[in-house]
Amino acid sequence: MISLRPAIRTALIPFFALFLGAVSGCGYALENSRNNSLKEVGVERVYVAPVKNMTYKPGVENLVYNELVQVILAGRRVKLVDSIEQADAVLESSVERASYTPSATTSAASVFPAPVAAIEITVATEYQADVVCTFQLRRQRKGVAAEAVWGSQFSRARRFAGNNQKVEYGTTSGLINESEFDRTLREVAHGMMADVHEAMVARF
Repeated sequence: MISLRPAIRTALIPFFALFLGAVSGCGYALENSRNNSLKEVGVERVYVAPVKNMTYKPGVENLVYNELVQVILAGRRVKLVDSIEQADAVLESSVERASYTPSATTSAASVFPAPVAAIEITVATEYQADVVCTFQLRRQRKGVAAEAVWGSQFSRARRFAGNNQKVEYGTTSGLINESEFDRTLREVAHGMMADVHEAMVARF
């Protein structure tokens, strides 16, 4: 075991004091970075209103609602309540877009070679899913949403592989694409709701 002479130990004490102060200061800054600015405006209890679906995609409003509630509960920055009367504010949201379009295509002949020339058919090898949602947090007055405390719109795009099948009657092409779209929607919704939660509690 190495022992330090008294003079060296005395010289090192101020250094360690400064080091520990810097470390504790960093920890304090990190803790402050997670401060909930909603408390500053008196919002601690939030009621999440049912999500409005403004698209042609059935059920997407339930997906967004469930992801939103789970993320807020896990964050523990505000308390969710079961009714608007118990809340300090109401979180209103709507899905403005939930669709997918081809982002990469090829000719059907390159996938399904035919010995006889036929009508040129294009098939999608990749699709892009686009999701747009709007959110607004409003104070509640006697059970009615009032002035806005925070609001923003979020948009996400993500690509997924196509099934490389010609769209013909009797094929499962459409079902496979819809299944992949649903999977992509779940991934997009989860990431988006995490960003919504952070933006809401920080009010930016």
